[in-house]
Amino acid sequence: MAEKINLEPGLPPLLAETTATMDALMLAPVIQAALKTAVDQDAACLAEQIEITEIPAWPFGEQMRAADFVERFKRYGLTDVKIDEVGNVIGVRPGTGPEPRTKLIISAHLDTVFTETTDFKVRKEGNRYYAPSIGDDSRGLAGLLQVLRCMNENNVETVGDVIFVADVGEEGVGDLRGVKHLFPNKDVDIDGFISFDWCDPREAVVGATGSLRYRVNFDGPGGHSYLGFGQPSAIHALMRTSTTLADLEVPKDPKTTYTVGVLAGGTTVNSIAAHAHMDIDIRSTENTSLLALRDKIMPCFDKACEEENAHWGITDPANQVKATVEIIGDRPAGQQPHESPVCQTLRAGLKALDLPLTMYASTSGDHNVAVSMGIPGICIGAGGRNGKMHTLDEWYEHVDGYQGPQLGLLMVCAMSGVKDVVNGVLPKRQH
Repeated sequence: MAEKINLEPGLPPLLAETTATMDALMLAPVIQAALKTAVDQDAACLAEQIEITEIPAWPFGEQMRAADFVERFKRYGLTDVKIDEVGNVIGVRPGTGPEPRTKLIISAHLDTVFTETTDFKVRKEGNRYYAPSIGDDSRGLAGLLQVLRCMNENNVETVGDVIFVADVGEEGVGDLRGVKHLFPNKDVDIDGFISFDWCDPREAVVGATGSLRYRVNFDGPGGHSYLGFGQPSAIHALMRTSTTLADLEVPKDPKTTYTVGVLAGGTTVNSIAAHAHMDIDIRSTENTSLLALRDKIMPCFDKACEEENAHWGITDPANQVKATVEIIGDRPAGQQPHESPVCQTLRAGLKALDLPLTMYASTSGDHNVAVSMGIPGICIGAGGRNGKMHTLDEWYEHVDGYQGPQLGLLMVCAMSGVKDVVNGVLPKRQH
C-alpha cells in the first residue's frame, strides 16, 4: 500500500487564535489526564465497539442500538437523555459558561447498510476483527462514548454545551433523516457539528458532496406487441431520454456528475410496456451547480413522453404515456473555508498529537446538512483502521485506536472552551 502524503504543508497557516488555544489545552494537566485516559481505556473502548457491533441495526431498524445507547448515555452521566421523533438518541453535557452558550454536537450513526437477517457476530482472525458495520460506524459510536468518558473521569468542564448524539438514517435510503431532524431550519440553535464516521483519524471530510436522487416513472396503456401496435410504449419513452442524458455537459469545477444507475420495466418480450422507470443520481460539491444540473435534466422526461405520443399520433390523454418523478434522495452540498472552526481545530489537534493529515476532502455524510446551512461541520475517524466497508467482510484493525478519541476530545475542548483553561474558538451563531 502506498504511503499516504501529509497534506498539511499545502494548506494555509493556522490562525493564531487556534494555535494559542490548542497550545493552552496541551499544557493543561486536566487535558493531559484526559488524553491519558484514552490510552488507558483503549482495550475497553474496543470491547465496547464489539458489543455495539453485535446489536443488530439496519436502515429504519436502529431501535435496538438506540435503546442500548439510551442506557449508555445515562450511565455516563448525560442529562436530558431521550430518543427523538425520528429515533436519534440525544444527551447533553451542559457547559459552565453563561447563556447564550455555544452548542456543539458530536455524533456517530446507529444505522448500517445491512438487512435484519444479517449476522453481526464479530470474529477475530489474526490482528483483524470481522463483522458487518464494525468500522462503519460501530467504531464511531465507541469513539463517541470514549470521548465522553475521557471528559467525565477527569472532570473536564467545557464552557459551551456539548450534545452527544447517536443518530439514525446516515446510510443510503436513510437519506440523512437523523441529522435533517437535528437541523430543521436555519434558526436551529446549534453552532457546530462533529461526526465520527470511520476509523483513521488522519483522514477528514470537510466538504459536503450533495446528491439528488430521483425515480422517474413512465406509465402508459400498454398492449400486445402485434395486436396493439401503435400504442405508445413506456420503455420507448424512457429510451427517448437518451438523446439528452447521453450528451449532457457538466462542469468540472466544482465537480458535478450524474448517472442513470437503474433501468427497469416491461413484463414480457411480446408486450408494449405499460410501465418503466429509471433511477438517476446527480452529485456536486456545490448546491448551485447541483440544482442547475437538475434543472437541465428534468424537462427531458416530459419531452420524451411528448415525442413518443406524437410519434403514434396519440392525442387522448387517457392513452398517452406520462412521466412522474419522485425524489428518493436529497443530500445538500456545501463547502467551508479553511478558517472554519472545525477545520482549524482538526488540523491543530492532529499537530498536537503529532499525526499527519492524509485526507482533506469532500464526500457525503452526516455533516452535509450542517455545512450546507453554513454551520461548521466535519466527519473524522474514530481510531484504528478498517476496510471493505458496506460488505459482509468488513474488517477493523485496532491500531492506535486511542488516537481517534484523543482527536475528538481536543476538537471538542478547543471549540467549546474549558473552564479555567481557555475560551473556545467556536462562535455563537447570530440568527
